[in-house]
Amino acid sequence: KQLRERLRSQGLEVECKIGAVLEDEEKRVFAVDGFVLFEYKGLLVPIAAEKVNAPLLSKYPAVYVDLGAVPHVLNGAAVMRPGIVKVEGAFSREEVVVVREVRASQAIAIGEALVSSEELQSLIKGKVISNVQHHGDRYHELGMRALELLRGAS
Repeated sequence: KQLRERLRSQGLEVECKIGAVLEDEEKRVFAVDGFVLFEYKGLLVPIAAEKVNAPLLSKYPAVYVDLGAVPHVLNGAAVMRPGIVKVEGAFSREEVVVVREVRASQAIAIGEALVSSEELQSLIKGKVISNVQHHGDRYHELGMRALELLRGAS
């Protein structure tokens, strides 16, 4: 019930019928009702895994990056202004933003905005989004493992 209320206060509706928590090296993930979230600055944020988190990821503003930026973002690099080709939704500085690749619109990372979406429009260079979690990182690995454990337990 507490987890459900915490998520609801963030605008995320999850029933929280079944769940698991996995922790490793100060990284903690929550697998809840088939979704995978991680803790970041007091928030529970969905990992960048479209397959399991699409409904939750759609609740966040997004930046779309060109294909040249994708490998860098997947290696944990910040999102630079020249790589951004589209912005969806408005966001403030320090807000959670989904990073998507432009071709298939797939979420590849979760980031923290270093500037607002309004400021971003006037920039031509520089870091725009700090990479907090990316597809294939330790949060992703732990989350997928937590889902496997839940499936095995049911």
